[in-house]
Amino acid sequence: MNKIKQLYTHAGVRFVAQTCFYLAILITLFMLYGFHTANTGNYIYNDF
Repeated sequence: MNKIKQLYTHAGVRFVAQTCFYLAILITLFMLYGFHTANTGNYIYNDF
């Protein structure tokens, strides 16, 4: 456990770990709510 704490204090390792964590959250949200709903509906600025 102490080695993990020492490893996590390095800036590069911490950046990679946090990036993977937030990417996993983002992918999970996309899987839950789907990609198909992002482009539904009309674009509001088409008539301007």
